[in-house]
Amino acid sequence: MSEKIINLTCLLIIEEVKDILTTYPATPYQAAFEQPSLRNQLINQVLSQIPEQSYTILNESEELPKNSRRFYSCIEDRMMVEELIHQNIIALLQEQNEMLHSLPQQDDSCSATTPMNANKKLYRWFGY
Repeated sequence: MSEKIINLTCLLIIEEVKDILTTYPATPYQAAFEQPSLRNQLINQVLSQIPEQSYTILNESEELPKNSRRFYSCIEDRMMVEELIHQNIIALLQEQNEMLHSLPQQDDSCSATTPMNANKKLYRWFGY
């Protein structure tokens, strides 16, 4: 019989992320984290910040726990996970925003694909 190791902490984070995101406004928060890559990045960042993680071994015939929260009886641990999720939601959105704003802005009148005739006003301004 085959066995698999399950990271219960990861299951908890996935559940908490889903629940916590519903408390945020639809845009930009929920919309941004609908992207699987950004949601996975959030889960991975939170998971990497949790020092002690819980695992279990399941037999092939066993199913994943329906509610991984029951494995966390300590309220401090759950509160730490929730706080990390909130912090990383904000950090990732700020990072996304900074990336969008750091892209070079192209002026259509000076782009390399604009025909020379369209730039006559610009050339006249320089005296050409």
